[in-house]
Amino acid sequence: MGRLQVQTESITYTPTVLRPRNAGASAVESGAFSASFANVDAAADATVQGVTLKAGETINFNAGAIHNTLGRIEYDTTGSELLIIVLRK
Repeated sequence: MGRLQVQTESITYTPTVLRPRNAGASAVESGAFSASFANVDAAADATVQGVTLKAGETINFNAGAIHNTLGRIEYDTTGSELLIIVLRK
């Protein structure tokens, strides 16, 4: 019968806050534990992973388990503004 392994050490994640405005295409590079995007522009759309994020909308990505990480997340703020929060080890 298999053994149950329990994670007992704590892991500290460091938050990074970005606020790109009309900055064009960019990306959150792979390796993050989680990333949240909020389109804080009053009227203009932004794009995250090729999907339209309308003004006022948010989207969150979470890798789930402790040792999982996210891949690269592309976004475009041409004509808009995003508030982005990323957690990394």
